[in-house]
Amino acid sequence: MYRAVRIVHVVETLEVGGMERLAVDLAVTQRATGHQVSMYCLLVAGPLRADLERAGIPVTEFHKERHSRPAIAWSIARQLRLDGAEVVHGHNPGVHHFAAVAKRAAGVPVCVNTRHGAISSKGEAYQERYFRWVERWTDHVVFVCAYVRQQLEPRLRYPTAKCSVILNGISCEPFLWHPAAPGSKRPRLRFGTIGRLVPAKGHAHLIDAFAAIAARLPDADLRIYGYGPLEIELRAQIERLGLVGRVRLEGRTDDPARVLESLDIFVLSSLTEGLPLVILEAMAAGLPIVSTRVGGVSEVAPEGATAWLCEPGNAADLAAAMLRAAGSADLAAMGEAARRLAVANYGIAQMSHRYEELYRGLLGKR
Repeated sequence: MYRAVRIVHVVETLEVGGMERLAVDLAVTQRATGHQVSMYCLLVAGPLRADLERAGIPVTEFHKERHSRPAIAWSIARQLRLDGAEVVHGHNPGVHHFAAVAKRAAGVPVCVNTRHGAISSKGEAYQERYFRWVERWTDHVVFVCAYVRQQLEPRLRYPTAKCSVILNGISCEPFLWHPAAPGSKRPRLRFGTIGRLVPAKGHAHLIDAFAAIAARLPDADLRIYGYGPLEIELRAQIERLGLVGRVRLEGRTDDPARVLESLDIFVLSSLTEGLPLVILEAMAAGLPIVSTRVGGVSEVAPEGATAWLCEPGNAADLAAAMLRAAGSADLAAMGEAARRLAVANYGIAQMSHRYEELYRGLLGKR
C-alpha cells in the first residue's frame, strides 16, 4: 500500500543556482506525487521560493545570520517536530551539521545529505570537519555523480554502506517543447553558455578560446547568459580582444529553454563542477556539447557521441574543441543522441523515484 512520506529539505538559501534549482525541482516533484514536503532555509529564502509556494510547499527561514549555531539547531528541531518529519534531506555540507543535530534532537527517523560537488559551496574546511563529526546521526550520503563520490568518499570516511550515487535529473519538457536545430543556419554558428559570472565557470578562458577561432569562423558568435561579480572584467576582456558584437554578455535568463533553442553548440568552460544541470538541459534541448572534462560531464555526455571534451583551464584546448565542433557535419545527429539520452536517463521523475526508494529503504530499517 502506498504511503506518503513527510520530507523536509534543508538548504542555505533559495537563490538562483544549480543546487538550489535541483532541490526545488525535487521537492515540487515529490509534492506532486503525494508526499508531504517542506523546505527549510538557514538564511533568507530567495527568488526560487515562489516556485515552492506555487506548488503548495511551505518555506521556513531560520535567519542563521542573527542567531548562534545551537539556537539554529534547536529551532530546526522544534520545527521538525511540528512538521512531523520522517526524512530530513540536506543539500551540501553547509547545512548538514544543523540538519543532523536537529534530526537527533527531534527524533526524526532518517537524515540524508546530497553532495552536489567535490568541494563545499564556499570551500570552508570546518564544514567538512562538522560533516564527519555528525556521521553517527547521518543515515546516508548521496553523491550526484561517480566523480563526486570518488573525490569525497575517502575524505569523509563514512562507511561505504552509507554512500551511493543518484544522478541529477531535470524537467525535460520545457526543452522538448523548444528544441534546438543545431547547424540548420550554416554558415552562421552560435556558441552559447549559461552560468553565473564567477571564476569557477571559466568564462575568461571561453572568451580567449573564441578569440582564437573567430577569424576562422567569421559567421560564428558567442552568447554568454548569466550574472555575477566578473561582469565588468569580462566586458573589458571582450573590448580588449576586439570582440564587441561577436561575444555578448546577455545577463540573467529566466527562460533557459528559449536560450538553448537559439544555439547550435553549447559550451561549458568550468574549472570545477559536480554534475551541472545546464549540461542536462542542453542535452534535452538537442544540442551537441563542448565541455571541459570536469565533474560528471563525461558520465552523462559521452565523448564522440554527444560531446567534444577538453582540459579545464586551457583556452587553447577549448578553442580546438570548439573548432572541431564547428567543422562537424554531425551536429544535428549528435544533438538528437544527446536528447535521447537526457529523456531516457536524466528526467526529474527518474531522480525523484530513486530518492523515494532510498527514503523508504532507510525508513524500513528503522
